[in-house]
Amino acid sequence: MSELTAVVARLEAVASRLEGVAVGGGGTPAERTAAVDAAFVKAFDVIVSGKLAEFLALCQKIGGDVQEQGAIVSGGFKAQRDFLVQASQCKEPAQNILVKLLEPTSQAIKNTSEIRDNRRGSPLFNHLSAISESIQVLGWVTIPKTPGPFVKEMGDACQFYANRILKEFKDKDKVHPDWVKAWLGVISELQAYIKEHHTTGVAWNPKGKEATGDPVPTKATGGAPPPPPGPPPPPVLNVAPAGKEENRNALFGEINKGADVTKGLKKVTDDMKTHKNPNLRMGAKPYKAPSSGVKSVQQPQAASVEKPAVCQLVGKKWVVEYQKGNRNLVIENTENKQTVYVYRCEESTIRVEGKVNSIILDNCKKTAVVFNSTVSGVEFINCQSVQGQVMGKVPIISIDKTDGCQVYLSQESLDAEIVTAKSSEMNILVPDGSGEFVEYPVPEQYKTVWNGKGLITQPSDLQV
Repeated sequence: MSELTAVVARLEAVASRLEGVAVGGGGTPAERTAAVDAAFVKAFDVIVSGKLAEFLALCQKIGGDVQEQGAIVSGGFKAQRDFLVQASQCKEPAQNILVKLLEPTSQAIKNTSEIRDNRRGSPLFNHLSAISESIQVLGWVTIPKTPGPFVKEMGDACQFYANRILKEFKDKDKVHPDWVKAWLGVISELQAYIKEHHTTGVAWNPKGKEATGDPVPTKATGGAPPPPPGPPPPPVLNVAPAGKEENRNALFGEINKGADVTKGLKKVTDDMKTHKNPNLRMGAKPYKAPSSGVKSVQQPQAASVEKPAVCQLVGKKWVVEYQKGNRNLVIENTENKQTVYVYRCEESTIRVEGKVNSIILDNCKKTAVVFNSTVSGVEFINCQSVQGQVMGKVPIISIDKTDGCQVYLSQESLDAEIVTAKSSEMNILVPDGSGEFVEYPVPEQYKTVWNGKGLITQPSDLQV
């Protein structure tokens, strides 16, 4: 029985080598076998042709900035596949060669983030943010021991914007929720793929060749035959008007009359002159349709529905909505992985105890938020006459499409970055050490000049 098993094993080895020769073409037998038998390359192709293809198709359906960013993501996955092919054929390279191999993937990650930074006014900004926050999953190839948990962490980074998309398009357009689910599916399958094939890092081929950093040659594939030529152009019709020669002779005959050519013209009388007859200067009245005798009935406007106030924890997000005149709203027992989303609140004050990941005020009026600390920052979007006060630490304060915003800083947050766009009446209040605050306006008007090499932008003299 053992002899029979040995024979079967030999036959399988021979068959594997023959397949390598048939598919791999040139190169040593070891290289050809690596190219054919790299199971993790084939498994990666399953992700690309499955969930990623579904995600890219939805990007095209949404169109616009999302479609453009989706094309960059597609290029990033292609660059990662080329890297994995190199890993299946080569030994683990030196650091300088590894950096060269990872350059296309790094560029794709950079371009994906830049398109979000350059399109902050996009109506699909949440979509761009969700991808740019999680595209770092492609960087798992640089993590030596725990690439799987790294992918999960990067995937969780986009959850905040994913939830905003799901909420915004919940009952509007099914394509957008499907788009979110497809992208999260790509991240989930990538994590499972890494767990199976690259548990402790990229599985380089210890018996492979030395990596050089050169691009992976692509196989020439037979494309579809060219389309048939179009129909021949229509024949040019050379049809001369009847009596063309006679009309030309008559024209030259009239010209040759000399001064007598004006004898056939009619005399213009005073009643035909517009400067002597004002009635001629009046244009024709526009056509007015005859009245049908039926009066149009104006439809009564639907009364706005008063939505109930909400303040609850949904998953990892505190949802505060439609609060009016509530000055004693307190959110307690928070965690640094939770976010706070305040939507359409008026004349209310929200106090957030503890440290949270981020705080967002969206479409609020005359609303204030007082909080201890955040991991990422606080955002004011589409608001009017809002206030914010940080008691601890906040790294970034973002003000977007907001008219009237006052932010009180603490001593720990004096180094916070303040990012503004399409906003007005913004003031930052800084403590002076004696318990009082000094108010500093944020510039709204800028001056841009050309310095011979590029554009230089700075606040206008009126606001300095």
